[in-house]
Amino acid sequence: MSDTYDVVIVGYGPVGQYLALKLGHAGYSVACVEKWPVPYGLPRAVHYDHEIARLLKTVGLDSRTNPIIEQYDNVYRWVNADKEVLLDVDWSGTGPSGWHTSNFFSQPQLEKELDSYIERIPYIEVSRGWEVQELAEDADGVTVTARSMRPEDVGAMSTRTYRAKYVVGCDGANSLVRRWMNAEMHDLGFAFDWLIVDMVPDEPMTFDPPAWQWCNPAAPTTVVPGGPGRRRWEFMRLPDETIEQLNTVESAWKRMAVWGLTPDNSVLERHAVYTFRARWAQPEQWRKGRVLIAGDAAHLTPPFAGQGMCAGIRDAQNISWKLDAVLAGRSSPDLLDSYGPERSNNMQYWINFAVGLGAVICVLDTDAAAARDTAMKAAVADPNLAPPPPPPPTLTAGVIGTHPSAGHLSHQYQVRAVTTTDFFDHVEGYGWVVISGAGSPSEALSAENLAWAHANGFILASIGQAGGPDLVDVDGKYATWLEKLGADTLIVRPDFYIYDAGALSGLDTAVTELRIKLHATSVAAV
Repeated sequence: MSDTYDVVIVGYGPVGQYLALKLGHAGYSVACVEKWPVPYGLPRAVHYDHEIARLLKTVGLDSRTNPIIEQYDNVYRWVNADKEVLLDVDWSGTGPSGWHTSNFFSQPQLEKELDSYIERIPYIEVSRGWEVQELAEDADGVTVTARSMRPEDVGAMSTRTYRAKYVVGCDGANSLVRRWMNAEMHDLGFAFDWLIVDMVPDEPMTFDPPAWQWCNPAAPTTVVPGGPGRRRWEFMRLPDETIEQLNTVESAWKRMAVWGLTPDNSVLERHAVYTFRARWAQPEQWRKGRVLIAGDAAHLTPPFAGQGMCAGIRDAQNISWKLDAVLAGRSSPDLLDSYGPERSNNMQYWINFAVGLGAVICVLDTDAAAARDTAMKAAVADPNLAPPPPPPPTLTAGVIGTHPSAGHLSHQYQVRAVTTTDFFDHVEGYGWVVISGAGSPSEALSAENLAWAHANGFILASIGQAGGPDLVDVDGKYATWLEKLGADTLIVRPDFYIYDAGALSGLDTAVTELRIKLHATSVAAV
C-alpha cells in the first residue's frame, strides 16, 4: 500500500521547503522525502537578493524583521593584492522588488525557520531518514520507493512507497531524480577548488565593506558575512596544495590566524572544500512527464554572484504556480513544458555572470593579474572606460507576451487603499496581477475574460492619484515606472515577472492570448 499525495518532493533543503510551503498554502497534499534523519546543522548558502526576499515573504518570512536575516547595505568590493579597488558592486539599499538588495543568513537557521512554517500546514508530511531509490511513472502518477536511513532501521532494509500525481527532485547536485530522467548537463568547464571556512567570532568583527573579494594571485580569498554573528572565508586551492592538505582543521585555523581568529576567540563552525562548477540541465530536460527537477539538481553556479540558492527558489516559485494551475484543472499539463526553457535561460544568465566574476578572482599568474589590475583600475578612475553593465536577466521563452518589457522582473512600490499604506503585495496579496494607470482593468475586459480572470484569482487594480483609482500611487513611482516602460497597463505573473504590457485598450486581447499560453482548460475553471 502506498501513501498518496498530490506532489512528492525529493529533498528538504530550502528549495524543497519553499516549494512545499507554496503547494501547501494552495491546499495540496505534499510529502517531502529527505535522506538524512536529522537536519544538516552546518552552513552552506549564505546570501539572497531582493527578488528572493519578496518571494520568501509569500510564505511568511519577513527579511526586514526576522532576526536570522542580516540585511546588507554597502558595496560588494573587489580588490587586488594591494587592496586597491578593482570593482564595486552596489548591494546597498532597496531593490526594485521593494526589499533589501542583499541579505545574509545561516542556512541551518533558515531551514529551521521554514520547517516551523511547514509544521503548521496539515497537508505537508516530512519524511526524514528515507532515501529515494526508484521512481516508476505511469499514466496516472508516479510511485516513489525509498529505503530507510533511520538509525532504528539499520540492517532491517525497511522500505516505503509514496504515490503522487507529480514528483519534483530538489535533491541536490548528485540528484537521483535527475539521473532517473536521464537529463544531460551542459558544462562550461569552470572548475576550481575552494576551502570554505565558517566562523563564529566571540566579538563582532568590522570590515569595510563587510563583503569583498581579495583578488590576490598568491591567495585568492573571499570575505563575506555568514548571517548575524557569523563570518565566512573562502580560499582558492593553490597548485602546490592537495584537497587533502587543504581540507583539515589545521589548515582552516592557519588561515584564520592571519585574520586574528584563534580557538581562544572564535568557533570554527565548518571547513569544507568545494569544487565550484558551472553546469545546467538542457532546457527541455527539466521535466520528464510527471517528474521535474529544481535547484542544484538542475544547475550549479559558482558562488561569486551569491545566486545559487536564489536560482533554486526561483525554480520552486515557477513550478509552484504552474503545478497549481495544472492540479486545479485550470491548465493542461502542457503548461509545465514552459518551466525548463523559462528557468534555464534565466539561470544561464546568472551562471555566465558568476563565471565572469570568477575569471576576475581565479587568477594565479602574476602577469595576468597585473594586466587585470591595470585595466580594472583604469575603469575605476574613469568610468567611461568601464564596460556597460549587463542588462538585467529576463525570461526569453515560455509564458510571456510581446512587449519589450515582457519577461523582465516587475517592480514593487507603496500604495494606499482606504486607510492602509504599504507595499503592493501586502495590500493586495499574491497571484496574477493586472495594474493599470489608465483606468479600470475590469471594465476593459470582455465578460468572458473577466469571468476567467476572477476564476483564476486575478488581482485587477487601477492605480493613480487620489480621487478615483482602486489604489493610490503613494510616491508616484508606479507612474514613473509605467512611463519608462512605455505602457499604461501591466500583466504580472505569480512569480513577479511581467507577462505583457501595453495600453489598457489592448488588455482584453492580451488576456485572450494569455489563456492560450497557459493552456487554459475553460473559462471559469476553479
